[in-house]
Amino acid sequence: MANSSYHSQGLSRALATLRALAASDEPQTLAQLARVLDLPKPTLVRLLTVLEEEAFVRRFGEPPSYAIGHVVHEIAQAYRRPSVAELAAPALKKLADEVGFTANIGVLSGRSVLHLHVEEPQRALRFAASGTLDDTYCTGLGKMLLAALPADERAVHLPEEEPYFRWTPQTIATRAELDEELARIAERGFSVDDEERNRGVACMAVLLPVEAPVSVSVSVSGPIGELTPTDRDRILPVLRDAAAAVARVPGFAAALTEVPAPVE
Repeated sequence: MANSSYHSQGLSRALATLRALAASDEPQTLAQLARVLDLPKPTLVRLLTVLEEEAFVRRFGEPPSYAIGHVVHEIAQAYRRPSVAELAAPALKKLADEVGFTANIGVLSGRSVLHLHVEEPQRALRFAASGTLDDTYCTGLGKMLLAALPADERAVHLPEEEPYFRWTPQTIATRAELDEELARIAERGFSVDDEERNRGVACMAVLLPVEAPVSVSVSVSGPIGELTPTDRDRILPVLRDAAAAVARVPGFAAALTEVPAPVE
């Protein structure tokens, strides 16, 4: 354990050294680095020797100065920004397992909802998304995202003709009825798909509290008998916590800039 701790400390100090060099506009001397890092010079010399051997730093001049080496630049150039799916996956997986329902995250894409990522719970009965795209007017994700829009901006995300296609007897099929439902959703802060898209399946959705160029919604879907009003009261705080957790992931808002633009 002591040996492992020693090596971990050495790695932490080496990384701190690289950060210190990266933060400087000019090469740093041993004395400058020792002062910035608050490390004994002999310790710092050992770290710099290894980093130089691996080309993470380069040394030049007498007395020697140090700067970032070419390997760091190669690693930086190989960096790929994580996708929304990669960043959201851990929180969505935790949500799916905690409530026992399928968890989805999506955005509006023209007259559809684009499912960016889906996580299924560890149980035999699951409800996967019915494809990459789904309807806006009859899904939890879609209605939540529509409710976040001004009324005069909704038409481009809805079917061109009424009545809308009725997937089930519960499907809302007119714009007037839908606008009334969206007003209720906006007021309470969550949406419910009550067997509107698929018989026997219910869905709840909330918005992500994130400053981004597009609105994003997170939902859970499960058997209608397990998403009763009482169940919703219990699940809603968990769903909101998950949405907040996704929004806090470093780089998530930036990743949303790479989401495909809505098709109109």
